[in-house]
Amino acid sequence: MKYFFFAVLLFLVLPLQAQLAYSGTVVDAVTGEPLPFVNIGVADRAIGTVSNEEGIFLLEFRPEEVGPADILRISSLGYEPTEVPLSRLEQATKHFTFRLKPSPIGLDEVIVSTAELFKVEEEVGYPNMMGRGIGYWKDSVALGGELGSRIRVDKGLRRLNALFFQVLDNPSDSVRLRVNVYETDIKSTYPGTNANKSGKGILYTLRKGENLVVIDLTAAELWVSDDFIVSLELLGVYGTERVGLSLPAGASPGGESFRRYASQSRWERLEESVMGFSVQSTLYTDNPRRLPKTRIIRKREKNETEISGYVFHAGNPLKEASIRNYTRNESVQTDKWGRYTTIISKGDILSVSYPGMLEIVVEVEEPRNFNFQLKRN
Repeated sequence: MKYFFFAVLLFLVLPLQAQLAYSGTVVDAVTGEPLPFVNIGVADRAIGTVSNEEGIFLLEFRPEEVGPADILRISSLGYEPTEVPLSRLEQATKHFTFRLKPSPIGLDEVIVSTAELFKVEEEVGYPNMMGRGIGYWKDSVALGGELGSRIRVDKGLRRLNALFFQVLDNPSDSVRLRVNVYETDIKSTYPGTNANKSGKGILYTLRKGENLVVIDLTAAELWVSDDFIVSLELLGVYGTERVGLSLPAGASPGGESFRRYASQSRWERLEESVMGFSVQSTLYTDNPRRLPKTRIIRKREKNETEISGYVFHAGNPLKEASIRNYTRNESVQTDKWGRYTTIISKGDILSVSYPGMLEIVVEVEEPRNFNFQLKRN
């Protein structure tokens, strides 16, 4: 079996007296509130970090790793980035405060059309990577490091609804991740503009023992019209200093993956290899030929099963609990008795959620009636 290793390496830890250390806090320039998970790093160098939940960061590096013309860059979704020449930072200063200005809210261009639009639900990407290889972060990647793959799609207006991937190994108690979706830079074909215009990051805490990960993307209002790049960014590791997150990966004709070691560092290309990311999406088209063929629809309907069941908490039925079929991009709610009815097929991914309760995510191995017992978060 071939294995494709995407190794993100650890910076060598040297004695503190040989290092420069910049600590600080990043805050909103208007409200003064601390900003969590802001990217701070030396532009295009493998030197970077991410602020914590309180907006505090620590950036350490050796003097010989940088030059007088190097730039410290601070950036976050929804804010104007700030760049400061390293030569302007006083080494004697113990703590810096960076104030980021909120970005003006830009309205996307609205295209008015009289053509009838059809919606086509599609899963795109690389869902069948199990057993073909491993993609992983080796040892301890610097905070802000990313690993992503290009998802190739037909051109057309497309909304991204959910991200799926499997986890092979995670030795940590939990790993804090951010999902980034990039448009492809036309000139370089590297990750370009972030497609997330909501101003809010797509955050996910991966807990030990999770095998199937489903991340809802709808709140970010992600729209693409061509190929795009999905990446996972490391924001924090809890319960151990070692990161050994392993995901399915493998070779794919024409496939491309990209990595960078830390916040603000330069992207590197990995040819012919992809991570096992897949995205459920809705394609909007005025071309009826893009709709599924009749034989495909009939085959799908033949495999569909109507199921029902109940959602409980501590033995009590939950009214208006949500049962979402991510694969079909459909949702239903329980009635006043906690009962639901929905259509599923083998392989569909279901989510059961209720405010204040831990979400349950299952992949349907055999279509049948399911009852769900939710626990408090």
